[in-house]
Amino acid sequence: MFKRRFFSLQYKFMIFSLLIAIIPLLLVGGFSYVKSTSVIEEKVGLSNFKTVQQIAENLNFILNDMSQSSIYLAQNRAFIHYLKLPSQEVRQSRNDLLATQNAVNSFVVFKPDIHSIYVQGMNGLVFDTASNTNKLDGELQSRLFGLRGEGMWIADEIIQYDGSELPVISFIKVLKDIDDLSSNLAIIKINVAEEQFSAVYRDKLLGGSVDFFIIDEKNTVISSLDKAKLGLTLEDKLNDPRLHQDENGYFKTTLDGRQFIQTYYNLSRPGWKLVNLMPMNELSRDTKIIRNITLYAVSGSFALCLLMIVLFSFRVLSPLNRISKAMKALEKENFNINIHVRGNDEIALIGTSFNRMSKRLNELINEVYAVQIKRKEAELEALQAQINPHFLYNTLDTIYWMCRMEKAHESSHLVQALSKLFRLSLNSGNEFTTVGKEIEHLKYYMAIQEKRFEDLIHFQLRAAEDTLNCKAVKIVLQPLVENAIHHGIERKGCRGSIEVDIYKEENRLIYRITDDGAGADEAELNALLGKVEENNRGLGIKNVNDRIRLYFGPSYGISFRSAPGQGMAVIVSQPYIEEER
Repeated sequence: MFKRRFFSLQYKFMIFSLLIAIIPLLLVGGFSYVKSTSVIEEKVGLSNFKTVQQIAENLNFILNDMSQSSIYLAQNRAFIHYLKLPSQEVRQSRNDLLATQNAVNSFVVFKPDIHSIYVQGMNGLVFDTASNTNKLDGELQSRLFGLRGEGMWIADEIIQYDGSELPVISFIKVLKDIDDLSSNLAIIKINVAEEQFSAVYRDKLLGGSVDFFIIDEKNTVISSLDKAKLGLTLEDKLNDPRLHQDENGYFKTTLDGRQFIQTYYNLSRPGWKLVNLMPMNELSRDTKIIRNITLYAVSGSFALCLLMIVLFSFRVLSPLNRISKAMKALEKENFNINIHVRGNDEIALIGTSFNRMSKRLNELINEVYAVQIKRKEAELEALQAQINPHFLYNTLDTIYWMCRMEKAHESSHLVQALSKLFRLSLNSGNEFTTVGKEIEHLKYYMAIQEKRFEDLIHFQLRAAEDTLNCKAVKIVLQPLVENAIHHGIERKGCRGSIEVDIYKEENRLIYRITDDGAGADEAELNALLGKVEENNRGLGIKNVNDRIRLYFGPSYGISFRSAPGQGMAVIVSQPYIEEER
């Protein structure tokens, strides 16, 4: 049958209590962290939007300044004067070109954002304040003239005097004659380096992973921190439909497995947008702080709960463990166990009841044990009464003196041996004797048996000197030697020998009785110690074994070494107890 594994109530309580403590902590901590993170991300997202808005306003300022600069040039009478000169006069006079350039240059000096101004007059005046090469194709010029004096911003590239290309943001406009609005005087192109635009949002970077760029109405990148992206179409992963739903706003997006906040803001140039990509980890420094604080709070609370649970468990449930161990000891027949009881709760009541039960069981066991001893003593007395040693001793004494008077000396010797045998058996009613007296008792018995069997049995007895005064149970050797004669030598049917050795082994007194008789089966011999067969076979051996165990416990008694046809060895062990003198 499957045995269920034992699981302590103390550990069950600790696990259950920990679950009760940790689940609410995790729920409350997790909810607080998620909610606070959401609020902080919303605030940080709004704060970032404000930053992007400020950057967009700075960029709009530059764009509007370019537009205002064109208006200033249109109102500069000296500049307009040269644009109204006839073409023939302009071609003939180099000074007119220089004068026009000086008029424009004097304006550019006070505009640090403007890189250069390109003028293409209808009267043939064409120049660039920085000697750059500007290209205005026919399609662009057609669009300009179609605007009827309105300007437009474009992303362009100019070729500098050293031949290098420079990305610029340009404002182009057709100047008209104020006095005759139908008359076009020139096309002016105000160039601001793209680097000037990117410098505006570069100063606002909050981290190394933040990205800014400007796209036009065709989703072409016209300004970026990464110059390699200029002129390229916006990547599909960045071209989120939400980017075009409103003029301004922000939303969360995932790019290459990372979370970003994508913020966008329309510039004053229709269709142009300033776009910002901010990684969430750059925005979530505060959320990390809250996460750490939450973790510390949950961990601290859990540790405190764990400490309280452990203290409570050991304080309240440890007595249950002691009661459990005491009950196991009680199962092993240790009835003297007692539990130290503290407190005034149910567990203390159980401990008190256990102590009472243990004490009562000990009393009952002692009572039963005493009854058993008395019963054993009664059995022994009944056994001894069967042979009535007093009656036999007196009778034999009478026979002895009659043999002496009739001059039967050998008979009187045997009768005297038998008389002393019974006297030593009586032992004044004491159950214990000494090894020396036990040997004397055996010698009288052996003297009788030697006469009876003459030369058929050879007896030999060896006893260590330090065992003679040792305390021993009486009448042990004689029944065992008698058993060796009847069930060993006689059954063998020929001459045999019996040896008795008495010695000390560690803290035990050992009797060893060996014979070279017929032998027997060990299992059968051991069975005799537990029961008596018909015709009282084994009664003497069982009686000896029971008496030894009755006084000294089950670890002492008789054991056998035998096999059919190989003789027998009987080993008797008793505690080695020196007789007090």
